[in-house]
Amino acid sequence: MSTAFPHPQIMRGLQLKQLGRFADAVTAFKEALAQEPNDAFALHQLAGCQWRIAEARREALQTIDQAIAIEPNGAEHHVLRAFILCALDRPKEALLSTQMALSLDPNDSYAHTAEAQAYLQMENWPLAERSAREALALDADNSGAANQLAQALRLQNKLAENAAHLAGMLARDPEDAFTHANAGWAALQRGEHRAAEVHFREALRLDPDFDYAREGLLSSFRARSPLYRGYLKYCFAMARLNRGARWAVILGFYFGSRVAHYLPGGYIIVALYFLFVLWVWVARPVGNAMLLADRFARFALRPAEKIEAAAVSSCLAIGITGFILNLALNWDSAMLAGVGGVAIAFPLSLVFTNQSVLGRWIFGGISGVTFVATILGVIADAISLASAPLFVGLSLGACVACAACTWLGNIRALYKRG
Repeated sequence: MSTAFPHPQIMRGLQLKQLGRFADAVTAFKEALAQEPNDAFALHQLAGCQWRIAEARREALQTIDQAIAIEPNGAEHHVLRAFILCALDRPKEALLSTQMALSLDPNDSYAHTAEAQAYLQMENWPLAERSAREALALDADNSGAANQLAQALRLQNKLAENAAHLAGMLARDPEDAFTHANAGWAALQRGEHRAAEVHFREALRLDPDFDYAREGLLSSFRARSPLYRGYLKYCFAMARLNRGARWAVILGFYFGSRVAHYLPGGYIIVALYFLFVLWVWVARPVGNAMLLADRFARFALRPAEKIEAAAVSSCLAIGITGFILNLALNWDSAMLAGVGGVAIAFPLSLVFTNQSVLGRWIFGGISGVTFVATILGVIADAISLASAPLFVGLSLGACVACAACTWLGNIRALYKRG
């Protein structure tokens, strides 16, 4: 893939791309392609810039497909296509592109890097490790593969090997934001949230828009709470399992609680199970709510995260207040309000930062219906309407739908955290 006499706009596009001005580079490459629409080099560079712009990634896929149609034997085109597909959360298709690239050039380090990225997204940590090591065997300076190896090692709980690997990476390049972010996550997994905070701050100093580090910094802030540290340990433990094993654990907890219900004192186990499920789903927004009180930490939260934190925490506050009033006054309407408030917190935690449009509609709809049904049920019960049992039944039925969200939230097509 070469251009003997590059168009002036191609040269300008390359300069802008190197400066990280991807939108301007897109314009330059498009101007060059207006003169020579079959220039595979320009198409490849254009796709590479579009890939770096989130809202242009679908267009990037179309652009690289045009380049492949012109130069089907260009391994570098298939590698870029694989990275674009990974960015579009289509890792299985990305693997097919990496296989095509490797069939054309088995010694392409970046083809193995793209393969490792696809395996990471598919949560196949051993194969991701293998691909990253193959990439590094071909190019020891491949920082992308080195960071992928760090992730794969951490996610397999190979913490000692991960620490040694990261130490070597930081010694070679202490200005790599990705390496500092990986070091931060590794520190979090070891329970060292203060050390993690230092690494995440450094990663964001080097790259202020690095969301992987921003989320890590927020997690390190939340980890100041012992309860949240427990939640993190649970998340890290679940992350080491493949998707099938995670479902087995979830089902095991559920059926275990059902069996415990029939044992002497089993109601305590059942209650603990429901508290555990509640905490798993609301820990993140509740943790963010606590960060709103921190003068520095709240600036790291996005608007959607702030809204989510306020909404979920408010529902939980209403729920807890309802339970307390019921205990103090034996007021059934307060109990209904308490159950509804806690129940609505489940789907609300899956709305505001959810990247799945379908999921947002489903969970948002369940939240809205339950909110209205609970208000009607509380009012009908409080004023002793003849139709109160109907409204109360509708409210409790909606609460059951909220509980079902704890299962639906495990379906990737419905919940993709943003």
